[in-house]
Amino acid sequence: MSPVDRRAVLSATLAGVAATIPVAATAQTPREQSPLGGKVAFVTGAARGIGRATAVELARRGADVALLDIAEPQATGSATAYQLAGADDLREAERLVRAEGVRALPIVADVRDLAAMRAAGERTVAELGGIDIAVLNAGIWGTPDTVDEMDSNVWRDVIDINLIGAMNSAQGVLAGLRRSDGGRMVIISSVSAQTGGSADSIAYNASKWGVTGLMKSLALALGPDGVRVNAVAPGPVDTVLLRDGVLRGSRGLSSSEAQEQSVREGQPLPVGIMEPQAIADTVAFLAGPEAANISGTTIDVNAGSSANTSV
Repeated sequence: MSPVDRRAVLSATLAGVAATIPVAATAQTPREQSPLGGKVAFVTGAARGIGRATAVELARRGADVALLDIAEPQATGSATAYQLAGADDLREAERLVRAEGVRALPIVADVRDLAAMRAAGERTVAELGGIDIAVLNAGIWGTPDTVDEMDSNVWRDVIDINLIGAMNSAQGVLAGLRRSDGGRMVIISSVSAQTGGSADSIAYNASKWGVTGLMKSLALALGPDGVRVNAVAPGPVDTVLLRDGVLRGSRGLSSSEAQEQSVREGQPLPVGIMEPQAIADTVAFLAGPEAANISGTTIDVNAGSSANTSV
């Protein structure tokens, strides 16, 4: 056999051996291996409280996050007994999200403004590449509004932000979620959406019952598009809304000790005021692969208070 022939046989043999060796899979980065790696989340009311905790948790699990907030402490005037989040709060939330090694897109907008919410959704798609997860969290607790003394301005602001704002937000992210492979929408409701709530905030109670109806309707409407829609109903969570709005503003409880005692007395489980992380973990579950077959329901995170309801 000539040298040329031997080289030809050797080449053919090596080629055959190479063909039998499996090709190694492309190495994945730690982020791509994360539960939400490659996903894009859109969170309203993201500057502090439940919204911030949720944005950071979704980032920790690999998602890029658009953080939307009104970022204007006086945006509701006298309708709330506390100030809303400001620009510094939104910047800190952005910093915490970026610290998880993902992209963060801060957006200043008012959920009461439908055009602004549609623009926010379009900007998120353009700059982050889509929307896979939408968390509709923005909400307020109004100043006391009893049956006998109903302030129409308080009623209007609470309903406009908590309920109409949720619908505006849903419309803003709709196009992105429909293009996603299994989009998720999670609306933050309340234990007040299962009871009469508190007699000193009828507008808040009504708005959260409305959120439940909105969630159910959206789950039916968007199911054929593969979008899962659910709600999370928190009990008392350590936020400015609870501390300064509900407990101090509406119920006159100023000290942390009195606030904690009041909450413990009203819940079956002796856990007291919960951390925002408890809600963030539940939202992240609904956004993840384990919740692929869950839609149209509310998950209660309220220390057993739902045991007292019939829904």
